[in-house]
Amino acid sequence: MSKIKDTIIAGALAGWTGNLVKEILTWFFYAMGWVKYTFVHIAAGFYYSAENLDAPLSLVTGFLTDWIIATSFGVAALLMLRYTGTDYAIIKGTAFGGLVYVITFGAGMALDITRATLVTPLPDFLLILSHFAIGAVTGWTLERYFSHAVRRP
Repeated sequence: MSKIKDTIIAGALAGWTGNLVKEILTWFFYAMGWVKYTFVHIAAGFYYSAENLDAPLSLVTGFLTDWIIATSFGVAALLMLRYTGTDYAIIKGTAFGGLVYVITFGAGMALDITRATLVTPLPDFLLILSHFAIGAVTGWTLERYFSHAVRRP
């Protein structure tokens, strides 16, 4: 168990741990040809046209954006567990990951926030599974390694 008590640092590290799993899943889906865009591509689509999403600097920008979002996800998950308790942290994290997906991709895609689009049900389904994974792993990481930070200060 880590002795880190800082909310931002613990949340960021937990979010990054969850994001690592999410990215591995998503890049696997991409390599298999099941999804056209990874979360790195989708994040790059906040800034660039669809034609430029595979450009190296677009991918770097998308990568940085995705990991900044994961930091925010981890901090928000930590705060959620601080106020609801760590019982069932994996289930709570999974539900939180699903909620974030529904809000960001449901509303975000409807409002054309990104130039990357999910045009068929399979990518949408696979990407929500990835969000369940980031939530579950982040919840588990917070409970297992950052319980000092989750407790109220």
